[in-house]
Amino acid sequence: MYWLSGAESEKFVKSVEDAYEKIRRLGINPIKTTDVELPKDEIIITPVE
Repeated sequence: MYWLSGAESEKFVKSVEDAYEKIRRLGINPIKTTDVELPKDEIIITPVE
């Protein structure tokens, strides 16, 4: 979590770069790379507003 004021643009840029780098190091989401299919009765559908 980052605490910034509106006047700290350089700190904001550094925070975004830092967060991006941390996410990039985590790599590919392992959940998306597996071939898991849910049975139709277990699929959760939410209403669209």
